[in-house]
Amino acid sequence: MGMEIALSGVSRRFGGRAALSGIDAVFPAGRVSAVIGPNGSGKTTLLRILARLDKPDAGTVTYLKGGHPVADGISLMRKMTLVAQQPVMFNTTLRENVAYGLNARGIPREDVCERVDEALAAGDMAGLASARAATLSGGESQRAALVRAYALMPDAVFLDEPTASMDPDNTALAERLIMRMCEEHGATVVMVTHNLFQAKRLAGHVFFMFGGELIEYGETGRIFGRPEKELTSKYVSGEVVC
Repeated sequence: MGMEIALSGVSRRFGGRAALSGIDAVFPAGRVSAVIGPNGSGKTTLLRILARLDKPDAGTVTYLKGGHPVADGISLMRKMTLVAQQPVMFNTTLRENVAYGLNARGIPREDVCERVDEALAAGDMAGLASARAATLSGGESQRAALVRAYALMPDAVFLDEPTASMDPDNTALAERLIMRMCEEHGATVVMVTHNLFQAKRLAGHVFFMFGGELIEYGETGRIFGRPEKELTSKYVSGEVVC
């Protein structure tokens, strides 16, 4: 079962600029949520705070399972993973890359082998298991990072533009893998994307950010079909907002 993530008054500044301003939101457990908005709206900063890679200057982030808070610390970190827009792959085989996180978590060897095989098959990458990571294309590397996340079976997965450099075939495979993380493993998936069609396809909830503020969020059908804020309406209809 995935984690519900609740934010209260979360703010973050870099120098004199407010990257996030008083964010209040709830990311539902076991669902795909899409965070949309123009460049510079604070999406990646929010994602890093959710993944515990950065700390807010103010406010709180609470992780809950079954309605009960999850204690902060290394055990919480091991329940989550972030896939960056430009993932870093180790200079080893794809199989060894996928196994790395499992080995680091002390997973028994026989379970590691089984989970690596399952993840490679789920991502349609079994045929590349012995390939060196350096030989993968950009789209394959992004998909490999998703396979690596899938193998961990985390409670929460944070994705930063997971298909940005992929062709349509790789994108379709990646999106299928993202949905499997949610549907089969019950993971909470929070995905930053500029692709509004992708947000419509995958997400149950959409969060629209602009200028470091969370303008509006809710179920995908309502945000795209009946937004409450004029700024949201302009953005989801393809108008330039500034």
